Amino acid sequence: MSALLFGVQASRSTACRIVIINGGRMQKLFILLAAALSLLPVASMGIDSVKILPTPVKLDSSREVNKGNTNVETKEIAYTVKVTSSSFSELTDITVKYNIFYEVSELGRKGDPDIKVSAGSHPIPSLLTNKPVEFETDPIKLEKASLDSGWYFGNGASAKTRDKVVGAWFKAFDATGKQVGEYINPTTLSNKQKWRD
Repeated sequence: MSALLFGVQASRSTACRIVIINGGRMQKLFILLAAALSLLPVASMGIDSVKILPTPVKLDSSREVNKGNTNVETKEIAYTVKVTSSSFSELTDITVKYNIFYEVSELGRKGDPDIKVSAGSHPIPSLLTNKPVEFETDPIKLEKASLDSGWYFGNGASAKTRDKVVGAWFKAFDATGKQVGEYINPTTLSNKQKWRD
C-alpha cells in the first residue's frame, strides 16, 4: 500500500479542503471525506451572536407630591443592559437599539391608557468573548396618581391611575446593518407593537 499524505486548508469560501499529496488505495475515501467537509457551513455572525440581558432599575429621583385633593407619585426607571458576545472572535462596531413601551394614564379620563415608547441606541466599538459590555437606557418617568378619600369623578373615571412598562425590545446590529442579536419581553410584544427606529 502506498503512503498517503494529506493536509487541511481552511478559507472563507470553503469550510475545509483536503489536499492529497500522494494517492493510494484510500484515495477514494479521502476524496469523499473532502467532499463532505466542503459542505460544512462557514462560521459567521448570526442572529444569536450577541446576547442581550436588560434589567429594570429604579432611579433615585422618586418623589411624592400633593396637588389639592390629588396625590401624585413620580418615579424614574431605566434598564441596565448587559451585552455579551457568543462569537469566538472579536466583534466590532456593534449597535444596540431599544424600544421600551409603557402605558400612560390621565387621572379623571375614561378609556384605555396611551402607549408611548422610549427609543434609543448605544454603540459598542468592540465586544470580546466573555467580556460583557454594560450600558444604561434613557430614563422613563412614570406616575401613580389617586384622589383623596371621599372624592370621585362625576364621569365615572377611576380614582386611581398608574403608569407602567408593558414591554422591552432590544436589537443588536453589526456595521453592515445585519441583525445579530435580539431580546423581547414579553415574547408576544411583537404581535401588539411595531418596532420603531
